Amino acid sequence: MTTPTDEEPLLVHFADGVLRIQLNRPKARNAINWAMRRELHRILGDASNDNSVRVVVLAGDERAFCSGGDVKQMGGGDSDTSDKLIMMKAISETVTGMLKPVVAEVRGHAAGAGFGLALMCDLVLADETAVFTSTFIRIGLVPDLGLAYWLPRQVGLHRAKEIILTGRPIGAHEALALGLVARVWATDTFRSRADEFIAELSAQPGVGMGLTKPLLNQTFETSLSATLDSERLAQITAAHSHEHQSYLAGLRLGRSVAQTADLRPKI
Repeated sequence: MTTPTDEEPLLVHFADGVLRIQLNRPKARNAINWAMRRELHRILGDASNDNSVRVVVLAGDERAFCSGGDVKQMGGGDSDTSDKLIMMKAISETVTGMLKPVVAEVRGHAAGAGFGLALMCDLVLADETAVFTSTFIRIGLVPDLGLAYWLPRQVGLHRAKEIILTGRPIGAHEALALGLVARVWATDTFRSRADEFIAELSAQPGVGMGLTKPLLNQTFETSLSATLDSERLAQITAAHSHEHQSYLAGLRLGRSVAQTADLRPKI
């Protein structure tokens, strides 16, 4: 028999280029403990270096995406706090740095570090039960897991201050209006619509996506001139990719632009 202490902190499934990582502590609303932290660090690191992985999905369950850090493992002293955040920094930098999209599926609560975990991903998909809450101020702490970095970039500095300093919950439709999430679907259609979205994303040209992601992530830290230089170098690399060369070959064979580009339904 499997007991709660024997549960795997993550459930991992790979198919058709999509690596799905599900947080698996439902009794704790998928709170992040040391076991989950270590496994996230290992699996995301492997995925970053695995060319067969085209898209990474981080998910919770129907009740919660992630309720933040496990309160039962708080209060361990300065060294423990520092070690936790050093590992979470490595996780965040891996997600941001991998040359493939990382998608968060948020149903139910994304609170505290769970809010940050969702926002560090490249795209967030939500159902109508999703609630994003920065709970840090309420318990006398400061935002971590990059929330103070990502949230102002999504909603603007003053709105981010309002959200973090009040600790108020953000429902799914407000999150969509603020630009925190890419799509919101009804609960009963979420699974099929999210799977469709992710399949379409996985089918996009991988080299182009991999080169575009760092260009976008660097946009607030670089000048226009530096961005244009980065675009030039990335474009030279992309132009040599198999995907672009196949596109050009199709044009030479007389195919239409639409046929050659293999235009798919908009995601």
